[in-house]
Amino acid sequence: MPLPLFLRLSLPSKTGRIRRGRLLTLAILACTALSGARAATDFSALTQLAQGAVAGSNVPQAVPGFELLLWQNGLPIYHQSFGRWTQGTAANMDSATKTISGALVMALTETQPNFQLDTKLSSLLPSFMDNADKRDITVRQAFSHTSGLPGPTAGSAILGADNITLQQAAGLVARLPMENGPAGSSFSYGGVSMHAAGAAAEVAGGLPYATLMQQRVLDPLGMASTRFVLPSPGSQNPRVAGGLESTASDMASFMDMLLADGVRRSTGQRVLAASSVATMLTRQTTDDQTLASSPTEDSLYGIGVWLDQLETTGAEPVDALAAGARGFHAWIDHDLDLVFVFATDRTSFENIESLSAQMHATIVNTLAIPEPQPLLMWALGSGLLAWRLRRVAGTRQSPMALDSGG
Repeated sequence: MPLPLFLRLSLPSKTGRIRRGRLLTLAILACTALSGARAATDFSALTQLAQGAVAGSNVPQAVPGFELLLWQNGLPIYHQSFGRWTQGTAANMDSATKTISGALVMALTETQPNFQLDTKLSSLLPSFMDNADKRDITVRQAFSHTSGLPGPTAGSAILGADNITLQQAAGLVARLPMENGPAGSSFSYGGVSMHAAGAAAEVAGGLPYATLMQQRVLDPLGMASTRFVLPSPGSQNPRVAGGLESTASDMASFMDMLLADGVRRSTGQRVLAASSVATMLTRQTTDDQTLASSPTEDSLYGIGVWLDQLETTGAEPVDALAAGARGFHAWIDHDLDLVFVFATDRTSFENIESLSAQMHATIVNTLAIPEPQPLLMWALGSGLLAWRLRRVAGTRQSPMALDSGG
């Protein structure tokens, strides 16, 4: 579990020395904490953006209703609903489901030797072995849109079929043409490859996909309001890449687990290994791959999750983004230890993508470290904070002896 920012900055570097830049940041944070300047953060600028979206400002089309939830350091710091929306309403996640399914995939790689990222689907699904052009598709490729299988619109009838099982659906996927093959040669955003990988997960895990999801991800995170509803609740063909509904609070718990290197901070329970989270949030694609189709015009993708998106003036890109077609999305910002959730299914992500980037920039600006008070700067000069830093660093050296290297 990550330490609070104040403590992380106070830790020595890998060489065992504290750098001057970190001392300055730590000093400012200490002054801020002592002065109480951050006791009540003013999020009025964020609220104005949200209210404007309901009225049709900052978006191509007005957003009828939605909920915003912001966590920092594992705790909620802002939570409001806008328009025709009530806090706690469950919304269709659509493709934001991919990120939660990505976490399930990583969880299974930790316990199932026959289900690893480079495992070929054909080793678990006979239908893929029977089709020569699909024998080499791996779990990694299936969950990073590089399998070679058709893109966003293909296979919708298979994914939405309520009268078949996930295993039968995988058999139908195996018959689809390799429109973007061979495997690993191109990036084509879609859901059919993940659907097939979900069937492989069932075989490896020995349980229905929805049960695996419940046991390995939802229950450990207390996500009681999250469930598969597409193609219908209880279907034996759950839509692996787009069938969950969830709430802002449940999604915040999930995203914060990723931010905390696999740990649910409220309980201390480990849900994923830190290495699994690191892999999930590492780009699995390359610029050498053909960009066949992408809603973001790039292929910055991990395991079921977008990376380095929503760049705008005033803020760097968010580190990871889970986004659905009807607007439900969430992102994390590692530098500020932030989780942001925009819960709705009454618009489109395209309609609010720029708005979300503006909100990120506004939040970053709102949480900017304020100037320390003069009296506390005097306290710094008197050596009180320097004494505390020596205690943290585990040294009896004078402040002047601390490393000034960059």
